[in-house]
Amino acid sequence: MPHTYPNPFTTQGTWLKGNLHTHTTTSDGVRTPQEAIDHYSQNGYDFLSITDHGTRVDPTPLNPRGMALIPGQEISIGNSQAGTTTHIVAANIRETLPIPDFDQTIDPQKAIDLTAEQGGFTIIAHPYWSGLHNRDLLKLKGYIGVEIYNTSCDVYRGTGYSPSHIDALLAAGRRPLIFATDDHHGEPEPMKPSDTCGGWIMVKARDKTLPSIIDAIQRGLFYASNGPTIHNIRLEAEGIHVETSPVKHITFVSTPSLGARFTAQDAPLTEYTYPGRPGETYVRIEATDYEGRTAWSNPIYLKTK
Repeated sequence: MPHTYPNPFTTQGTWLKGNLHTHTTTSDGVRTPQEAIDHYSQNGYDFLSITDHGTRVDPTPLNPRGMALIPGQEISIGNSQAGTTTHIVAANIRETLPIPDFDQTIDPQKAIDLTAEQGGFTIIAHPYWSGLHNRDLLKLKGYIGVEIYNTSCDVYRGTGYSPSHIDALLAAGRRPLIFATDDHHGEPEPMKPSDTCGGWIMVKARDKTLPSIIDAIQRGLFYASNGPTIHNIRLEAEGIHVETSPVKHITFVSTPSLGARFTAQDAPLTEYTYPGRPGETYVRIEATDYEGRTAWSNPIYLKTK
């Protein structure tokens, strides 16, 4: 099966767990930067990015607690078709972006370009929660990916999942990477669970250093999850083979009207080989457990004859 896919499962390195979207008391979060670091470290994370609104938190004076700290910022600017701002996560930046936050007169492209000038990368945050139209995303360029899942938006508003935005980009020929994040702000409230440690990416990096993690993320050597584990993906002559933790569904999401879902019958699914269908230009894998939690692969691009 001819394809283009930077497969993390066949790449040498170490699996590392991380969250690229977190808020602290420097903007509108409830934990101080050090408390946020302590919390994620205690919950088994290997890297974290504090992305407060409108400002970059300097990680230098903080105790990383064994984690790699990726300096970042969230910037919310522009005027979408719905009259909302576009929220952009800027990661691996050297200084605060020189843009006023929540300014609807500034083109979001400027934040993407300024981040690139600093050697960083950008992710479009929670497009469903933001009310973004597909055309809002298509007019922007240079961002590496989109949040398919955002814990805080899910917990507090029920708008945490954005797969249709990603598939619209893929159908239009774009190649976004797929991220799950927390966007942690607060503490549990009545009938609302914690918005921490609910969405993450698993990165296959050479080692646990910041340069290795950044390189692996930008190359797409990761998968996203809010629960299940993807153990392996193989591209074989017979098709795309995936192995997972026990799940209810394994779905091969593809070119509009194509792809397929396979559902467990007498026992949970832990693997499946999808032979593909004529006309598919990409396939991305979703593995969903019995609690509705999902792991998402990055897209596999198929070379059609």
